[in-house]
Amino acid sequence: MAVLGSVGDTFIASVAPLFMLSLGSTPFYIGLLTTTEHVQKIARIIGIRLVVHTGKARLMAGSRALAILPVLGLCHLAWQGTIGTTPVVVSLLLFAGREFIRQAGNTVWWAMIQDNTAGDAFGAFMARLRIRQRAASLVVPLIVGWYLGTSPSPGRFGWPFAAGILVSLLSVWWALGIKEGPLAEQEEGAFGQLRSAIRTPAVAWLSIFMATYQLIYSATGSMWVVALRNQGVGAMAFVWMGSIAALGQMISLTWWGRLVDAYGPRSTLSTTLLLKAGLGLTWLFLPTEFTILHVWSALFYLAWGILDSGQNMGRTQAMMDAVTEENQVAGFNAIMYAGSLGGIVGGVGGGWVFGLVSESTITWSGYPISLVYLAGIQAATFVVYLLSRKLAGYTDQTSTRDAVRSGMPPKAEGEPPA
Repeated sequence: MAVLGSVGDTFIASVAPLFMLSLGSTPFYIGLLTTTEHVQKIARIIGIRLVVHTGKARLMAGSRALAILPVLGLCHLAWQGTIGTTPVVVSLLLFAGREFIRQAGNTVWWAMIQDNTAGDAFGAFMARLRIRQRAASLVVPLIVGWYLGTSPSPGRFGWPFAAGILVSLLSVWWALGIKEGPLAEQEEGAFGQLRSAIRTPAVAWLSIFMATYQLIYSATGSMWVVALRNQGVGAMAFVWMGSIAALGQMISLTWWGRLVDAYGPRSTLSTTLLLKAGLGLTWLFLPTEFTILHVWSALFYLAWGILDSGQNMGRTQAMMDAVTEENQVAGFNAIMYAGSLGGIVGGVGGGWVFGLVSESTITWSGYPISLVYLAGIQAATFVVYLLSRKLAGYTDQTSTRDAVRSGMPPKAEGEPPA
């Protein structure tokens, strides 16, 4: 199911900014696109209400089936080929509609992960899942990028969208075969369950952690495509950067999973968050020469993929530790809602601010103000590192210094090869 989700998103969601740019979008609308990705998580309230009637697997399958409808609209919009503000806004609403429907099903994603893991060697399990997922993310963008070319017209996006529909149909069938555990009986409604979950200190601190990180990432990550396109990176090369990031994740997931299983999430989160903050400073040295620019972009995305896989592995383990089965569905979604709130603020604010600074000729110490913005906001990931020190079990887990001294732990049973 994870692989099918990655393939479908490559055909549809990953090319969304490029499609909107081909329709004449500005950075503001690209920022709004990022914001909608977080606003749509409000649909998980619907999922919490429905799951008691449908069960987890059928809720997932039904959402994937209904999410096909907005993609049909995207196909029509692409093949129509009209450029202007109205098509940009319509495409934004269709992308948002697809994700809104999918989020109702995603309500049960982490609950089903928890149902299908035994608890021991969790990092090894997630490494297997994500390596297969990233393998698809490595290959499919190469095909999509080659097909789109350097400066694709809107019509070129129609067939990738259609391919995404076929993948969605397959995911509907596949979802029905996933095993699920019983739902714990709840006396409270959806909002009551969320309130109870967020009052738990472990969930509350993880929610603050997620909200802060998503605010920072949404304010910068969605603007990378704009900054690189302005500098001369073509659409084909930009799509391929997704494959390079996936490669970085694939080559490091086994290591991160082994570290999390042996030492807990503390050292993994500390390392990846600090290095992500430092990586942001490289935007100050974004080159302009064609070849060097593409090499710089590839190295940036490779490093980001390595660090992101580690951070996600550590965060996932922290979530599993924080959420109990007594309030399973609401607990995971309380954390997701907090992240969405940060993403909403970061997406809107980042798109608006970057739209202003990208058109400005102001410099700071000789650096374009737009690159200073990207470097400064990403460097603020240091704040997220400080918040990670408040997560449950932090003082009981192995520090980064002690983990380095202990060296790489032995391979766990069932662990994929490095």
